[in-house]
Amino acid sequence: MVESEQARLQALHGLAILDTPPEERFDRITRLATHLLGVEIALVSLVDEERQWFKSRQGFSITQTCRQESFCAHAIKKEGIFEIEDASADPRFADNVLVTARRGIRFYAGVPLTTSDGFRVGTLCIIDSKPRRLDDAQRQALIDLAACAEDEVNRMGLENELSRVTKARSRLAEDEQQQRRLVAALSSLNEISTSNELSLAQQLQASLALGCRHLQMQIGIISRINKGIFEVVSVTAPKDVAVSAGQCLPLANTYCDMTLKRNGVLAVHNVGMSDVRHHPCYDTFGLEAYIGCSIQLGEQLFGTVSFSSAMPRPQAFTETDTILLKLLSHWIGSVLERQQVDALKNEFVSTVSHELRTPLTAVTGGLKLVLGGAIGEIPAQTQQMLTMALKNSERLGMLINDLLDIEKLLTGTLNLICQPCSLATLLTATVQKNQPYASQYGVTLNLLPLAVDRLINVDSLHFQKIMANLLSNAAKFSQLKGEVVIFCDECDKSVRINVKDSGCGIPDAFRARIFQKFSQSDASDRRVKGGMGLGLSISKAITEQMSGTIGFASCEGKGSTFYVVFPWVEERDRAKS
Repeated sequence: MVESEQARLQALHGLAILDTPPEERFDRITRLATHLLGVEIALVSLVDEERQWFKSRQGFSITQTCRQESFCAHAIKKEGIFEIEDASADPRFADNVLVTARRGIRFYAGVPLTTSDGFRVGTLCIIDSKPRRLDDAQRQALIDLAACAEDEVNRMGLENELSRVTKARSRLAEDEQQQRRLVAALSSLNEISTSNELSLAQQLQASLALGCRHLQMQIGIISRINKGIFEVVSVTAPKDVAVSAGQCLPLANTYCDMTLKRNGVLAVHNVGMSDVRHHPCYDTFGLEAYIGCSIQLGEQLFGTVSFSSAMPRPQAFTETDTILLKLLSHWIGSVLERQQVDALKNEFVSTVSHELRTPLTAVTGGLKLVLGGAIGEIPAQTQQMLTMALKNSERLGMLINDLLDIEKLLTGTLNLICQPCSLATLLTATVQKNQPYASQYGVTLNLLPLAVDRLINVDSLHFQKIMANLLSNAAKFSQLKGEVVIFCDECDKSVRINVKDSGCGIPDAFRARIFQKFSQSDASDRRVKGGMGLGLSISKAITEQMSGTIGFASCEGKGSTFYVVFPWVEERDRAKS
């Protein structure tokens, strides 16, 4: 038997029986005790720090008494029956208020109730207002009834423990499910952030849609906060919800002003049942559920990311929900920072390109005049140097044109005039224009004939630019005296134009970035191949603007095949043209 009072109290509280409602399984024991033993009162009592509390009571209206006055506090000190024949004659109890009161206690007999761990936590006791003594049969009956009460106490403890275990398992299962949902959400967010198909604006939209799905909310908003004005930057919402990008509201009329005051996350799953119901946003929009977090750009506040719904959530937001929102906030902040940096970079590149173009045109024109004999005959050595300078100035001009094309593609000002064109004519012209460049690398361009010449709807000038980029890359990365083959896979609805080389192939680590701006497999200052990494990015954008697709297949060490796919011009459209 462990005698530590602290351990005994811990065992008692572990039963989770104190202050629970009366139960028939205990009451039937105390009823039997009064009838079998012929006493006025029978109790199932439990003794805690300061009181004795009665789980069941017969003939006694009070639910608890002070521990200092209790007989049961003495009874639990040892095993077996604790019996007082006449309390008024017992010096331990003679002045006890329970004894001195009118019709006070005279007779008491109690048997300790012991837990399965060996702790005496209470008693089954009988009480009478007249002195008496139990005979052996009565004593055995009291012990047997106490054993029944003890079984029920321990059974109740086991039931409560089982309930706790079941609840704990349920919480663990729920937590595990929440963690899996969070991992799935983060995986989706990673796919969004690494997608080459989505613009920054589309990534923001996709992240809001992801948040709505995970949080089971209707509306997702990224806002910009400036001088008390709430401006919607990006939004996902049902069609019947009147909110759109660019919309502005007073910050005080949105839940986001409370979010900013919290300096963290504000989460309310049922606004109508909370203090938030007094907020102007609830009166105006009736949003019943809300969770939001501030967005920081470095040390500067940008705004908020928030999710809301017209219906309350059945359950409060979880810690996992809060974690996801904070991660979304950090990610959105990084995307917006990158957007600002890209805007500054594009503005800088555009300005520099325009400033360089005029003097470079003059330099190129002057070199051509000199080489054309405008100032008379020039020495062979000088002519060689000027020819080299002209080639480099023309190459620089092409790079500037690429930068300007990127600017036009980003701003949507690239002017494409698409019309039906003969594919055979386009490809023949392409090979003729690009063979001199390929010859510099000792590479031959080989165009395989088409089965049938048909029309594709493209801007011929920009189609040539796409093919020039593909052919120049194929030539640069081919082996000396190698061959680049241009061939077509002709289908009923479309044609796939292939440019195949037998060069070094594309490293696996570079494939995901191959169509990104300024992207090169070897970006070091020691790389052998030239270029700024813009050609494929420009080709992809122009191809898609002309309703085509671009892609590649490659085997490292064995070469690559880049291709563009365009739909054929339908026969009826061809007749109209």
